[in-house]
Amino acid sequence: MSSATVLGDALEPVSADEHGAVTAFTADPADPVLAGHYPGFPVQPGVYLLEAADRTVRLWAGGGPLDLVAMNRCRFHRPVLPGDRITTTVVVTDAGPELDVRAKAVSDTGPVADIRLRYRKDKDKEQAA
Repeated sequence: MSSATVLGDALEPVSADEHGAVTAFTADPADPVLAGHYPGFPVQPGVYLLEAADRTVRLWAGGGPLDLVAMNRCRFHRPVLPGDRITTTVVVTDAGPELDVRAKAVSDTGPVADIRLRYRKDKDKEQAA
């Protein structure tokens, strides 16, 4: 994973099994990005939700080699406000050389995003590890 992350250490593993994983984070009211996104109505940028989904998949994979090859869907339902607790659930379907992922992000007030991702399992990296 790249060392550049927007969530930093905020993502907390909750659970995982053979079908997927769950993580959670709290939208930090002190995050300086909120001052400009948007002035007078701070909303956490959607990239935080995308990163949470991606990192949850990688957590599920146990750090195994995966290449994100497509985001087939990303629908935001409502804004994430400072202090909101976000839980991200990913369901992973093995589709041969690829993984299809359905991710849902929810807050205490309801769904905030539905995301579909596709990953390529990199067998060359897997064999070298």
